[in-house]
Amino acid sequence: MQSSKVSTLLAKFSVKHKRGWQAALAALLSFSLLAAFGSVAPSATAAPSGQIIIANAEPISAAYYDPHSAFGLVDAQLGSFVFDTLLIMDKKGGISPSLASSYKVVSDTQVDLVIRTGVKFHDGSSLTPEDVAGSINRIFDTKSPLAFALMGAPGLATVSGDTVKIVTEKPFGPLLNSLAVIAIVPTKDIKAPDNWKVKPNGSGPYKFVSNANNDITVVANEDYWGVKPLIKTVILRYIEDSQARQSALLTGQVDISTRVGPVEVAGVKGNKTFKVVSKAGPPAQIIQIWRDGFSGKSAGPLSNVKVRQALQYAIDRRAIAKTIQGNMNATAFNGMPTNMPFYKANKQRYAYNPAKAKRLLKAAGKSNFTLTMSTSSLVPKQAEIDQAIIGYLKAVGVTVKVTKLEVGKFRTTYGDYDISLNTIASFNNDPSFALGIYAGGIGKAVFAWEDAKFDALFAAQGI
Repeated sequence: MQSSKVSTLLAKFSVKHKRGWQAALAALLSFSLLAAFGSVAPSATAAPSGQIIIANAEPISAAYYDPHSAFGLVDAQLGSFVFDTLLIMDKKGGISPSLASSYKVVSDTQVDLVIRTGVKFHDGSSLTPEDVAGSINRIFDTKSPLAFALMGAPGLATVSGDTVKIVTEKPFGPLLNSLAVIAIVPTKDIKAPDNWKVKPNGSGPYKFVSNANNDITVVANEDYWGVKPLIKTVILRYIEDSQARQSALLTGQVDISTRVGPVEVAGVKGNKTFKVVSKAGPPAQIIQIWRDGFSGKSAGPLSNVKVRQALQYAIDRRAIAKTIQGNMNATAFNGMPTNMPFYKANKQRYAYNPAKAKRLLKAAGKSNFTLTMSTSSLVPKQAEIDQAIIGYLKAVGVTVKVTKLEVGKFRTTYGDYDISLNTIASFNNDPSFALGIYAGGIGKAVFAWEDAKFDALFAAQGI
């Protein structure tokens, strides 16, 4: 989400509209919800007033308030309010200047950007081309364990006057999209990352105020260089329980609720007070199967490809989508979101076939074994999905022990379980994004996994 889109959204939710737009429900990640409101034209003269409260199923998960460590939904929300990006991306994928007043694609490996003058960080210091280059180089470091290193490619940013030149070692297709996502931070914070323990210091349309009692509060930056927001205060409220979030929405305690399921949507059907936004398409819901032997584990059933295939055939995805999720999410048959550019469903669909699953397990010489699976409260109807998976796998002779974890614990213990039910979306529309999660410094930092062969294959795919 780009900061100008946030400003546009918040202009729509001015005080006089608050009851008319009492709440919005999103059946997807909330940065997608915010983008869906990007066409509303804000007033350039009205002073900011009022507040909006956004209910989330998760707390902030980034290391400190470092936007380049962002790994979850609330991290992305806060970053979109507080930080600026060089370019911005509209809901159709079009690219426009932002902190870069102009840019030029010099070649398939070089982009030159003229950095806007007069921009200040929230602490009053000036944003310089050196800050821009430092932010980009931090992401483009091939050894970086930062989550946002997924947005970059091997390359280097250099400064010449008011221009930053970015040169990648090889052509990197989603480079401009990435520059519309990567937050620009002060060089002094890069050098002293403990600064992020206190607060985020960006140049965006909102300033960080506090993080207390499950509320993250930001306030309008009235000195913002770009389009100024009309809403004065925004609160990101953590309400883990889905029923409690829905109750808060229906009673007017919050204005927007995210990560909702079919029950919540049905609860406001036909009620013109509410708006359901799901135009951006669902994230891909995936079952991540961990390779045996990593993180010090001994080789087990999942080291056999036939076992992994059997698990795929054993689970009826279509039934889960229809009976549990109310067909809100299409069955993607791919590891990437269906709204991704160039998305194609895999030819190998692993249609529900428990008999084939049993034959594969028999051929692998594996039967009556136990796997562990971790889940959280992030996915709507999570408990029902868990039970369905347990039942499907039990029917083919596989016992699954499920542990439901608080979101933060869930995201830091992936490698402790055989299976993890998760969701994923690509911030910069790069089809290789999902694979990048398991590569290089990210794979090591998040999943405690290193595999030189995989890294080589990932690097060779020509992104």
